Amino acid sequence: MTPLLSGSPRASDRNKFRTILRKNSIYMSRAFVILLTGWASVGLAEDTSAVKFPSPDGRFALRVADLKVDLIETPSGKVMLDLGTLWVDREDERNKDEPVLVWSSDSKWVAYGTRTLQSGSTKVYFWDGSAFKELALPAKLPEPKIKPRKGDSGVKLKGYAVEPLKWINPGEVELSSKLMGEGRDVGFHYTGSIVITVTFDARHRASVKKVTGTKTEVSE
Repeated sequence: MTPLLSGSPRASDRNKFRTILRKNSIYMSRAFVILLTGWASVGLAEDTSAVKFPSPDGRFALRVADLKVDLIETPSGKVMLDLGTLWVDREDERNKDEPVLVWSSDSKWVAYGTRTLQSGSTKVYFWDGSAFKELALPAKLPEPKIKPRKGDSGVKLKGYAVEPLKWINPGEVELSSKLMGEGRDVGFHYTGSIVITVTFDARHRASVKKVTGTKTEVSE
């Protein structure tokens, strides 16, 4: 029988060493999975779940959870109005719906809007004592006009957005209307904007009261 060379590990020692390595590998894998799960849970809680935009009387607020948006009663969490799901561009997560909500001073009128890099929409609701009812905005809201700079013969439109700004009084809301575009020749980036005041009468019919704040912003 060939004698073992000095310093060579015996077969039994090698087997023990392999067993220890396997056990350590299993423990490390389990620990890594637990750590990843903890990170995911923390990230979900911090990034995708929030309660904000409380009403002046503190009774209602907006809740965003896993991109789902609801108007809730606080502190019970009861859903009073389903506001849908926020959109996210999976190829560029910087381009996503950003929610905004503004209340009237009496907490009965609320305007909810979402805005991406190139689009945005707004809806208005009224609390009738038992539920939030959607109110129609004017069918054709005024749009801003974009004045191209010298060198651009015209502007190619790239986006349109209507956002809620504030309630001046119960039943009277200010909206921002924006058009985004790109110059046809030089390629300047344009944003034309106006402020629209919309009023609701006693039967909750909407009309445009005035248009102000016309301006065009230009960037290269």
